[in-house]
Amino acid sequence: MKDSYDVIVVGAGPAGVATSIICRKKGFKVLLLDKKKKGKIGDKVCGEAISKKTVHYATKKLGVDPPQEDEVNTLIEELVLRTALPKNHIILPAIGYMVDRHKFGQRLLSDAIKAGVILKEQFRVKEPIVENSKVIGILVKDIENNLIEIHSKMVIDCSGTMATIRINLPEEYEPFLNKSLTKEDFAPCYREIIELNKNHDLEGKIVLQYEMDIPEPGYIWFFADGENRLNCGTGFIKVGKHAKKSVKSVYFQAMEKYYPKGTYKTLDGRGDVVPIRAPLWNAVGDGLIVAGDAAFHADPLTAEGHGPALLAGCFAGEVACEALEKNSFKLEDLWKYNTLVMKEFGADHARARILTIVLEKIGPKKLEFLLKRKVVKQEDLTSAGILKKRSFIDYLDRVIKCFPKYGLLLIMKKAISTSKAVANHCKVYPTSPDDYETWNSKVLELYSRIS
Repeated sequence: MKDSYDVIVVGAGPAGVATSIICRKKGFKVLLLDKKKKGKIGDKVCGEAISKKTVHYATKKLGVDPPQEDEVNTLIEELVLRTALPKNHIILPAIGYMVDRHKFGQRLLSDAIKAGVILKEQFRVKEPIVENSKVIGILVKDIENNLIEIHSKMVIDCSGTMATIRINLPEEYEPFLNKSLTKEDFAPCYREIIELNKNHDLEGKIVLQYEMDIPEPGYIWFFADGENRLNCGTGFIKVGKHAKKSVKSVYFQAMEKYYPKGTYKTLDGRGDVVPIRAPLWNAVGDGLIVAGDAAFHADPLTAEGHGPALLAGCFAGEVACEALEKNSFKLEDLWKYNTLVMKEFGADHARARILTIVLEKIGPKKLEFLLKRKVVKQEDLTSAGILKKRSFIDYLDRVIKCFPKYGLLLIMKKAISTSKAVANHCKVYPTSPDDYETWNSKVLELYSRIS
């Protein structure tokens, strides 16, 4: 059995739905596949915070409503990085929503179907079909275990962290596209939605609480989710000495310090994995675009992937439509997608990954020292602050404050200078694949400075 479409989108999460809507509204025949039942699509373990600016920008592009009424649990204003210190030393603006991921996801799916997108639920994608070094379709199994070959002009891989299409590509397919997954790229996590016996004091806040007993990246999160509700969780990279540690056990041990058993009721508790690396430097190949978690589009610091996935889906849809209109699907035809991602959020995520690597290296105790002495300031965690020129007086002030732990100052100086170099390098992302190899070598060299 063979079917044929203009576009096949694998995965009906935010990236997949956004891509589907864009392509369908341009008049193309779009097939959207998901392994879940239709009613379960959008039900995902996550922090559920999303930037207001991002989601409004994306939904405007899609021509659909932003989160509405019962799709919004509460509003968010601040991201707080905490340690055991009594004072919050790092507070960053984070204007957005805590959404009901399932309800919002179901409504976006409904918008896609109303637009004419064809949804096939409970379809398990096995592998891409590649012919003459171009992705021309996919091999899937339906709910009755029938093996089905589906052809298309374009395939968009929005299959989530397991990146089903990308990792099953032949090795010889597009050498600029990473086809691997490693344990270091992901943090297994455990998340609960809890209802407290009394109101919390975190209204409008999402908090990353760094703890000595939590392996790298070292924090438990507490996100306000309503008057007496919190979205809480933790996760870490399970390699080396942490390979056999239970994420759930680490989570519950940390929770006892803040919300002991008996002070809350668990409404939902589940585990998953989140990508924590920098985005794929190249996420296209002949006939293929990779978006969302499949392309590591989540923020490495906060693990927020919902907004970036919506944006990536919009960009994937726009670039796919341009290729379909030209009837040309080569690497160079799709390269614009990389530049759009890098400009909108990729460069910030690349810089954030530098920060997470450094935080993993120094640990909570040394982070407390740096925050207490104000060696690390809020501006050091923002793009504007990273790119700001430092005066001799500023450096001298930090040297004095860091006494006697000058080794930490050197680590932070290297982190800031590397972050600045990465941010500047991402600003000159190549506009065509011709210059990619040289650019990529440079960015890998920058990361090697702090690895």
